[in-house]
Amino acid sequence: MINFEHPKYKLNIPKWQLVDDICEAKNLSKYLVKINPHDASMSAVQRRKQFFHRSVFYAIAGYTAQGFLGKAFSEPAKCIVPDDLDYIRYDIDGAGISIYQQAQEVFKDVVRVGRAGLLIDFPSVDGDVSRQEMVNNETAATVTRFSAEQIVNWQVRKIGSKIKPVLIVLSSVEQELHEDGFGFNEVPIFIELRLENDGYFQREWRLNKDTDKYYIYSEAVPLDSKGQRLTSIPFVFVGSEANTARVDFAPMYDLAKINVGHYNNSAIYEDSVFVIGQVQPWMSGISGDTLEDLRNNGQFIGSGTLMGVPSGEKFDFAQAKPNSLAREAMMDKVHMMIGLGAMFLSPAGQAKTATQVDGELMAQHSVLSLISSNVSEAYNQALGYVQLFMGGDEEATLLINREFIRPNATSQDITAMVASFLQGALPLSDLLNWQQRHGLVDRDKTLEEYSEEIGVQDAMVDLDEEI
Repeated sequence: MINFEHPKYKLNIPKWQLVDDICEAKNLSKYLVKINPHDASMSAVQRRKQFFHRSVFYAIAGYTAQGFLGKAFSEPAKCIVPDDLDYIRYDIDGAGISIYQQAQEVFKDVVRVGRAGLLIDFPSVDGDVSRQEMVNNETAATVTRFSAEQIVNWQVRKIGSKIKPVLIVLSSVEQELHEDGFGFNEVPIFIELRLENDGYFQREWRLNKDTDKYYIYSEAVPLDSKGQRLTSIPFVFVGSEANTARVDFAPMYDLAKINVGHYNNSAIYEDSVFVIGQVQPWMSGISGDTLEDLRNNGQFIGSGTLMGVPSGEKFDFAQAKPNSLAREAMMDKVHMMIGLGAMFLSPAGQAKTATQVDGELMAQHSVLSLISSNVSEAYNQALGYVQLFMGGDEEATLLINREFIRPNATSQDITAMVASFLQGALPLSDLLNWQQRHGLVDRDKTLEEYSEEIGVQDAMVDLDEEI
């Protein structure tokens, strides 16, 4: 059946949904502990509702993932494409999404769950048509993003010396308009991408409401710019470790799980604050007549009126001690999340050595750097498929920042580097590279521009001249 789910998909889908729910702060009630779950009475149901509404969710995992995205795109990604493929920059999927916006969504997917995919599609074109005519006629190749939850099935096979995907099944939805032209229903569909001996083809499957079975709605055989069938599926997997069909680990899963525990500790703490957090006045040895007299004489708690009590009676206030256990559990999980990458929660003024800071940054940014490299490589491969469809072999790349740690350069470091250059021990190109890595020179500046600015025409200074 077309809706068959790969075993690895079924194994990982709960993890992906948990990460997405926690990062998006949605469906939170299903992650909150149920008070007396076997009690179905109205009072128990109401108690659970109150427990949920008093809970406070701290969107730690979501802000952390967003912070990682901001780090990767703090410097604009660089896209290089031929002039007649410039549409890729501002409309890569045919729906008005730019390559930069789509790359951010793919990066976010991989940071969260470690998996995403890019489908390169191309409508059939009659005759010999130039690339510019394809763009003008809106028949150019497109690149569409698919999340991990949409990649429901896949199969790979060794063909020759390479292991290639031979089947990929993607889930999506189509909108069916009502007869009045305003309302619509979302109809689930499956897209089958298959590679057989005679080449690649794709099918769209839809559900027959009468038989409750899926049927082939359409079938297409995309051809390359030379009119030949493709010998591989134009789909690129993007992973947190490697861009293969294998399911990689979800980088944010552990942090999201701890965020769930923190949420439950917070709910317990807030509930206890509400239930026993208010001061409770009490009197001992009081009779009903005395209590009635107090009421009749207008002596109320907090009224500013002196309250007198008969001899032998006591009046005082009771206040519960803070629920330190729940709060302590919350703080423990905060420290766990700090260790997993939530650096923005690090307590201000916490003393750390330079070695500790560098170690934490390297552990975190090594994962981000690998993801940036994988996303960049995936788009380079996708742009290769675009050119396979559209024709041409010019350079077409997307480069995302992968250096997240900018070293600190002291005045002594700068002096030493410049001295090495002036003494001929350091080429001008290495000096420029070092300054760019430390943020001292624009990263886009070329060696020629830099040498012209400082008045050096060659890559090495003539040491016989006075400087």
